[in-house]
Amino acid sequence: MIGPSAGVPVRPDAPAGAVRPVRRWLPTALVALVMSVTVLGGFVVAETLPAPEVRSVSLGGVLTLRPLPGWEAVRHEQAAVPLPSGGVITGEFAQLTRGSGALDLLALPGVGGDALELADLYAGEVLTSQLERLSVSDLVERITLPTGLDAVRFGYIGSEPRSGAAVEGSVTAVVAASGNGAVFDGWASRGQLELISEELVAMIARAGVV
Repeated sequence: MIGPSAGVPVRPDAPAGAVRPVRRWLPTALVALVMSVTVLGGFVVAETLPAPEVRSVSLGGVLTLRPLPGWEAVRHEQAAVPLPSGGVITGEFAQLTRGSGALDLLALPGVGGDALELADLYAGEVLTSQLERLSVSDLVERITLPTGLDAVRFGYIGSEPRSGAAVEGSVTAVVAASGNGAVFDGWASRGQLELISEELVAMIARAGVV
């Protein structure tokens, strides 16, 4: 709201034809004008300021993801995932965080198989080694990402070994036609995952896996 008009009416009890002295109303009008320009100008400037650019995260030429504003990459390192048959498969790992939530990214070149097999590998070899009292949902959702890739998604709950804090998460696994695989593990303190679930889905939907 800009405020009262600069044209201040004459008091009802003033004599006919009376006019307020210029020195009394001019400063008020000038202040109102300056405030109007400042406020309205502020809106114009705010509208023209560009949104902050968020740098994409790329893992091993397999996975590319552009974080939403407010999400920050805090880790990016090599990773090795053990295979049930013995040996390991190497890839890259990155972690994005916002508040108490996180999105773990895992890119595994040449993992082969399909999305369900990759999801089983992640649950059996990664989550079981990171969490205690792990419970993985029996419900596995098959989805198709906007990029056209088939994926599977499941939920889990568990507790961190050091602190004992309960966490819950949602894992999405994808295997591209090339045989390269990617895992998206969004997690938060138990009861808090819902607060970031829409942002997790949005980031995963626009991720590229080749």
